[in-house]
Amino acid sequence: MSNDKLPPPGKAFPSHVPMPDKTKPSPEYKGWGEDVGGADGYIMKHRSPHPELQHTEMLPTDAAQLWDLALKQIPWEFPYERKMVDVYGCNMAYVDEGEGDPIVFIHGAPESSYIWRNIMPFLKPYGRIIAPDLPGHGHSDKPDMTIRFPDYVNYVDGFIEKLNLKNMTLVMHDWGTIIGSYYASRHPDNVQGVAFMEALMCPFYPITDPKAAAKERPGKASAIHHYLIWRQTGTWDLTINQNFWVEKILQEHTVRKIDERTMDYYRDPFRKAEWREPLYWWAVDISLDGDAPATEYAMNHYNEWYLKKTIPSMEVYGFPGEGTNEYDVRWRVENFKNHETAFMGPGLHFVQEDHPEIIGRAIADWYRRNLAPKSNVWMTDVGPADMLPKNLKFPGSGE
Repeated sequence: MSNDKLPPPGKAFPSHVPMPDKTKPSPEYKGWGEDVGGADGYIMKHRSPHPELQHTEMLPTDAAQLWDLALKQIPWEFPYERKMVDVYGCNMAYVDEGEGDPIVFIHGAPESSYIWRNIMPFLKPYGRIIAPDLPGHGHSDKPDMTIRFPDYVNYVDGFIEKLNLKNMTLVMHDWGTIIGSYYASRHPDNVQGVAFMEALMCPFYPITDPKAAAKERPGKASAIHHYLIWRQTGTWDLTINQNFWVEKILQEHTVRKIDERTMDYYRDPFRKAEWREPLYWWAVDISLDGDAPATEYAMNHYNEWYLKKTIPSMEVYGFPGEGTNEYDVRWRVENFKNHETAFMGPGLHFVQEDHPEIIGRAIADWYRRNLAPKSNVWMTDVGPADMLPKNLKFPGSGE
């Protein structure tokens, strides 16, 4: 691809916000990282520091339920045609099906539009479903430049402009909540609703004092530990040479055992070591104590917008969660106007791989009641059978 159309650094940011220096390695944190939190699964071993906020069904004590989820099978196929659009010289792949107001799905890391494959069918009866692959992810081009958070913001802005999307509803996860929420806070007249899961927003983000935050919110210690590790020597090797994001993080932050066919979809965009650099910068660009000014600025900007917004919003969450826990959910219920929630059951971070039907139905019903032109349109063509692999055999069925 050509470099002559790459987005100008920080186009969507005011001039006083410093942009990332792409020529320097990430900073290092030393001395207290091990005091912050444990390894993967830390929060599964700890009761909430706010027991009065817990729902009894959220406690991961039902072994049968967890075992059932661990063995769950969901469709791995991606039954959508990919289209391409040139955005600043980068061919961005995307799904674009259906009619009506756009419902735009924005993924995080190490993801692509593939993570939405079993959720989009529930929204398709109500609008035009659109799911881009961010540059360097999925089937989009891999720009020959270091891509950081401000670049993704500019690419998504350009994508929306190129497709001339109006009156959108945004469905977001992980870093997608940062990119999408920052867009909504800058273009409130073009967004009619937002839905999210595992959101990186208030009350916990931005993290201005990591050590204090970990002590105050033990349930978040695992997330902070993750961000700190990525600022230590050696994580470049983990990302580039060992493909740690896909081979370890993806599975360890999903409850069910992800099957190999699904894993291959996640591996494909990062098969070569030189394709994996974007994954390294995702964790580094989560601002800790102001070390990623552009991200911190964006978070503060959209946090302020969320506290003032009046458009409908929807959050789907699990327990114990990672980017979001029950304290965050309750705080947002109490502080966001026109806001709803839906509980999905046991969940860590990549919840779309655990509960796609629950997520899809919850968001679709919220959309039907709040945003659909015809609220009497129901999801008659989507059901539990659509969420099972075509070759699944049940014990004793004789098939």
